[in-house]
Amino acid sequence: MKVKKMVFLVTIIILLIIGIFAFNNYKKASKLNESALTNSDLKQQNFLIQQQAVLYASSTTEVLQKGKGNSQVIFIDKKGNARGLKLSGMENGSTYFNKHELFIEESNRLMLLGNKLNTYDMPSEEFRGIQTGYLPKTKQFYSLYNTGFSTKHDYKTVIRYGGEEGIHISQVPYFVSSVGQLSDRVIVLTQDLLTGEFALQEVHLKKKAKTKKIQDLPLDNAENLDALTPVVSDNHNFYFLMTNYQAEDKEDLELVIVNRETKKIKTKPFIKYRTENQVSNALPFSFNDSAYVNDGRFYYVNGLGEVFEYNDETGDIKKTLQLHYEPKGNSHFEQITFKNNQIYHIYSNKDREFFLETYDLSSKNMIEKQEIQNLEAILPMDDKNYFLTSLEILND
Repeated sequence: MKVKKMVFLVTIIILLIIGIFAFNNYKKASKLNESALTNSDLKQQNFLIQQQAVLYASSTTEVLQKGKGNSQVIFIDKKGNARGLKLSGMENGSTYFNKHELFIEESNRLMLLGNKLNTYDMPSEEFRGIQTGYLPKTKQFYSLYNTGFSTKHDYKTVIRYGGEEGIHISQVPYFVSSVGQLSDRVIVLTQDLLTGEFALQEVHLKKKAKTKKIQDLPLDNAENLDALTPVVSDNHNFYFLMTNYQAEDKEDLELVIVNRETKKIKTKPFIKYRTENQVSNALPFSFNDSAYVNDGRFYYVNGLGEVFEYNDETGDIKKTLQLHYEPKGNSHFEQITFKNNQIYHIYSNKDREFFLETYDLSSKNMIEKQEIQNLEAILPMDDKNYFLTSLEILND
């Protein structure tokens, strides 16, 4: 009799465990379904107006080229609720909003979302995005891709560009280290992979992309340098930051300033890292959104959330702001962007809760903090080969 009671008790416990497991999986699946978007959702009237931000996340190229993984574009509405749309995978993919339409890229297709949704199938796949933007004077979206070595040139960078009327595809016959823009042209920092030498070039997006050299950049130890920021510009200068990695506990960052009129080049020591923690953790969250220039001041945010400022008038460089730092958060899913003299920062804590913070560069203060719902269900939190690659603010 005691044996029967014991068997009955064990059976009840097993059923309870199975029931709890099934219920938790059901709750997780339900939450994921609630957070999933379709193209039909994007086509709903006023969909874009209801959103405040959009994220791009993706598997790495190594995973994507094996036919696995994916990308996602994740919309955050004004109440802080996140919903995601699965895409064909592209590492370092991104979006761009020109106040009216949102440009979305994926490996084999582009989308343009405004009052309606336009889609453009691409004849070939691209797996490594470089940067996406918009030229207001020529009214062209563009996106550059790290395509690889070429039989005709030493390297080939594909560029897709256009708008509602259609998308063109062309090439920049160089290895592109960093990208910027003026109102009517794309600015690229190119590097010769044999000599290591850098040059600034401008790309005009006609029927075919036409690349014209602005000037060579005779930088010291050029073969050891890598760009950490986009090429940002004001009315006087181009600015970008280079890194010279020397050891696990030694790395020097250097600011390069090119006068747009005189072509004079000025370099300034910017930051020196002298600990393993700094060197291993200070890489920016996104090379495309790590720098900003406004009113003669160049700003840079590293992966530790430290904001540095260079004053072009005085030549002073100082740490001017510290973003919220979560040592136990998931750095794979942390991003920042600059807009209208503000920094927007999204991160998670040890409890996998996500927050979007806004900092003002003039007052050097945090001015808003909002919890974001559902991201822990949308993002594969334990996948070491999955990253958040861009944050775009739509309606601030």
